Amino acid sequence: MSNIKKNIIANYAGKIWATVINIAFVPFYIKYIGIEAYGLVGVFATIQPLMTILDMGMSPSISRELARYSALPGQEQNMRNLVRTLELIYWGIAALLCIIVLALAPLTVSHWFTPQKLPVSIINQSVVLMGLALVLQWPVGFYSGGLIGLQKQVIFNVFNAIMWTLRGFGALLVVMLSSNPVLAFFWWQLLMSIINVFGIATLLWRSLLPSPGPAQFRKDILQSIWRFAFGMGSISVIILIFNQLDKIILSSKINLSMFGYYSVVWQVVGSLFLLYYPIYVAFSPVITQLYAQRDFENIKITYQKGRQFMSVAVFPVSVVLAIFSKEILFIWTGDTIITENCYLLLSIITVGATFNGLFYMPYSMSQAYGQTKHLLYIFISILVAYIPLVYLGIRIYGVYGAAIAFTVVSVIQQGIVNYVTHRHFFLHENIKWFFDDIGRPLFVAFITAAIAKYIINWPLTGIFGLFTILGIYIVTLTAAALITPFTRVSINKCFFNR
Repeated sequence: MSNIKKNIIANYAGKIWATVINIAFVPFYIKYIGIEAYGLVGVFATIQPLMTILDMGMSPSISRELARYSALPGQEQNMRNLVRTLELIYWGIAALLCIIVLALAPLTVSHWFTPQKLPVSIINQSVVLMGLALVLQWPVGFYSGGLIGLQKQVIFNVFNAIMWTLRGFGALLVVMLSSNPVLAFFWWQLLMSIINVFGIATLLWRSLLPSPGPAQFRKDILQSIWRFAFGMGSISVIILIFNQLDKIILSSKINLSMFGYYSVVWQVVGSLFLLYYPIYVAFSPVITQLYAQRDFENIKITYQKGRQFMSVAVFPVSVVLAIFSKEILFIWTGDTIITENCYLLLSIITVGATFNGLFYMPYSMSQAYGQTKHLLYIFISILVAYIPLVYLGIRIYGVYGAAIAFTVVSVIQQGIVNYVTHRHFFLHENIKWFFDDIGRPLFVAFITAAIAKYIINWPLTGIFGLFTILGIYIVTLTAAALITPFTRVSINKCFFNR
């Protein structure tokens, strides 16, 4: 089995398990801590990706550099020096962040949240705990980037699956048994963050080949990668602000209960990004290695294959989720109030998230070539237009305005990103690639799911409803895979040996 196939399987197994754990426990958390306290969990989930703003491009840099070094002989010492240099910077920033979190937590609570029943003292302690948990979780992205660059994705996903299991089941257990379930939840998150970061750091160091000397901090390493790191870091910052801006604004404009409903929707929609990411992390190091070897023909083939696999993986889930949002939410939560407050938001945001994730493969090309300027200009322009639009949408339509603004801008943004990237790296390939890689699987997936919605006239509830939805998804996935060139070839080889 090739490295790409093995890594895709490992990545999907890990992400599917993480998604199951992440989504399955939400109704139980709401039951034991309440929808208002779950709004705090939503804040926790919103801030977590924003922590990577302070990454300054070091995670994609270590992934790219380790992938590049691994394709060349005699680079063991450079690899270890690279990890040590960036690691020391990371932990220095983490120590500073801990101090800032402890100092600013009371100010944040008094000026940001609008509680109804939850005591301010509980919110204050929760904010401190979530801040410390986020700070200690933050370096995980750096060590993960290293393992991805080394293509150690099987062991990485095994470790992640163990951590997600402990995090999910443990959190449920402590909120069930504790007299103060809200604080118990965040204490458990802090403990898991500590175990997670030291565990994954150990995995990365043990994955590096032995070197002639000890790992050292090298100033010249920073000088050699700072331009690339700055470009990738700037892009990451803008993307994260774009993805979290609606939630940041809403958390201060609406009460915690309503923000809890919005957080429930994003908990579901987040599963789409987990479908994109495994393919990106499987293909990106390979494209980087091919670029280091100047194998441009295979770069083109690998890139298009990644785009088609990504479309087939995500579009069937997206269209089924958007079309059957009400039925899926009720099957999942069993709560009519949550369903009524969330289903339309889920349909709208799913469309935006689907197109938003299409940037991953163009992003991998810019990462491999070390050319990020064109993406940076695009994302800056889009963000400048998005900020007033999301403010206006929230002011007029509240949570629905935020969802519409996110979706409209996401569709426009990814159309521009794909067009410009292909013009930059693959001249004259735009129309054909759009049809093969996106048009075919999206159209067929939508038509298949829409027909199913039209012809099914029985209630989609309970276990029978769940299996009906799963059946629709399987049919939709099969149709999209068979209509898409590379996935159709893979199916023929796998099942028919041709």
